[in-house]
Amino acid sequence: MKQDLYQVLLVDDLPDAVKLLRDRLKTFDFLNVLPIQSDPFEARSFITQNKVDILFLDMDMPGMDGYTLIQSLPDPPVVVICSGHNSYAYESYDMQAVGYVDKMVGHEKLVRTLKLAIAEVDKRAASRVRKSATISLRCMETKMMKVIDKAHIYFAEINGKELTVYLKGADNQIEKLQSNITLTELYNQLPLQDFMRIGRSYVIHRKAIEGYTHSKILIKDLKMKIPVSALDYQELLSFLNQPE
Repeated sequence: MKQDLYQVLLVDDLPDAVKLLRDRLKTFDFLNVLPIQSDPFEARSFITQNKVDILFLDMDMPGMDGYTLIQSLPDPPVVVICSGHNSYAYESYDMQAVGYVDKMVGHEKLVRTLKLAIAEVDKRAASRVRKSATISLRCMETKMMKVIDKAHIYFAEINGKELTVYLKGADNQIEKLQSNITLTELYNQLPLQDFMRIGRSYVIHRKAIEGYTHSKILIKDLKMKIPVSALDYQELLSFLNQPE
């Protein structure tokens, strides 16, 4: 789990029917169960104005069914279909829901479904972070946060607990920035089509690779050579062959 608390909403036009499910969800300390929404139109408004990570959704509701509600949302939460009719288990695939639960769902099935839902929430969050154009890093020298264009990150290496990020701007000048985040934290925020991690110590932009052999990579402009394992070499070939 990547969050301390996941926001969960139940939408059902018969609130009493999902009170047992609500009470079971409240026993998980990593969930914040929001008030049940019984009107699908009000639920749509609530979801667009508030953070909702996981939505337990009834399908049969007057005025707007569950499928229409999801289709009307520009950025829907992770959906779990919640119904007393087993036929909706198949519709979960059409709606790209992570699963289906009966309103009287047992503990084990609920735990399995929550694991799937949380994994999907985390996956979407990671994707949004990678797609953002900038990253904020704390500069050790100035003790201030610096907003950096990801396209300017050229190369990064970690030595002990000290991360050095090499930045290359429009003037092609190389600037070094030292930060206190880990290499993994940096890499997890970078677009995978542009950056590759080499072992435990390096992250490199594809444009920084001047040449390579089975055992090393030459970093353009820095004239630095970094070691490459046999496994990293195979991943390097795949990385360089994928479209930019």
